[in-house]
Amino acid sequence: KYIEIINTLLQQSPLPPDAHIVDMGSGKGYLTFALYDYLTNHLGLSPTVTGIELRQNLVDFCNNLSQKAAFENLHFIAQDINDYQAKRTDMLIALHACDTATDLAIAKGIQNQAAIIVVAPCCHKQIRGQMSCQTDLQAILKHGILEERQAELITDGIRALLMEANGYKTKVFEFISTEHTGKNLMIVGTKSKPNAEALQKVEAIKKTFGIREHYLEGLLENN
Repeated sequence: KYIEIINTLLQQSPLPPDAHIVDMGSGKGYLTFALYDYLTNHLGLSPTVTGIELRQNLVDFCNNLSQKAAFENLHFIAQDINDYQAKRTDMLIALHACDTATDLAIAKGIQNQAAIIVVAPCCHKQIRGQMSCQTDLQAILKHGILEERQAELITDGIRALLMEANGYKTKVFEFISTEHTGKNLMIVGTKSKPNAEALQKVEAIKKTFGIREHYLEGLLENN
């Protein structure tokens, strides 16, 4: 399913043959390897794919496997997402980067003017700690599980709006069945024109739910 989604995106927003792709929070690299194989052996492209992962043991494992598979332009780096600097990023991917790590990845993609940004958010905490709804919705948000789910929707909805404000057309959808994982939401952004009204909508949402600041806002202030 992941490759199907990427294939559709590339049909709509083709990348250059020598595309630079960054996978932030690559873990054991299952999907990173699948993507590289698809781009090179099925589409005939010559991309450079870099996996960013904090855990050195996973980076070593993936680099060894990449060498054995003769994937010459697939490599992994042990580094914090926030510290990674790329001269060029055509596509940025971050699947299940925890909480604000997703925001860090989105900000990196926007700052590098990536043509495509693909993220699957995970572990929404930052917004929930701020929420203090003063509308009629408080009657249902007093229940912890409902507030948690509302916080997830608000977090990802604002992420999409901030991407639109910075020149991306966005789509938010479920990319795999809930029987596999509950963390199945995907946000996709493709380079487009800025949405002039997006920031106003963000401010209205924040006011409704008593939110001071979405983490991604601060990261994009100097963009």
